[in-house]
Amino acid sequence: MNLRFPVHIKWKKMVSAFHTIVGGPNYAAYLEHFKNHHPDEVPLTEKEFYEQRLKDRYEGGKINRCC
Repeated sequence: MNLRFPVHIKWKKMVSAFHTIVGGPNYAAYLEHFKNHHPDEVPLTEKEFYEQRLKDRYEGGKINRCC
């Protein structure tokens, strides 16, 4: 088994793991869900996705954070 991966793959996996741990948004998972459940609609762009997640998190009047 080859345990060596290109650096960009390792970085993407680390970022994905970090987002999973802290509960951050996952654009790839969003796209997969969107493709399976809303095939006739156009998904948000990656920028729109993250902007919407920030808006949902901080503009709802209730801030979800540890501190």
